Amino acid sequence: MKYFSELIVFFIVILLIGIDLGYTEDVFVKGYYRRDGTYVRPHIRSSPNRYKWDNYGPSKNSFELMNPQARDYDNDGIPNYLDYDDDNDGLYDDNDLNQYGW
Repeated sequence: MKYFSELIVFFIVILLIGIDLGYTEDVFVKGYYRRDGTYVRPHIRSSPNRYKWDNYGPSKNSFELMNPQARDYDNDGIPNYLDYDDDNDGLYDDNDLNQYGW
């Protein structure tokens, strides 16, 4: 019986470690100057991964700059980081070469 309870604890720990490794946090980017002299304001961006659909996308105002979860490029009520098609052109963001219609 002791072996069984130790085995259950082991699997719970492995499960919690696996869940923790899959979680990514937002990244705060300090303001900086580009080579051409352009200043980039401080902002929050999504943690880099291999997908485009779960990125926050561009901010339209100062509020969105520091609150990226509020960004909704196509104003369909689904925030960009949950929307598979940010510009509502019928193409999933991961396959869209022009994700924000620029």
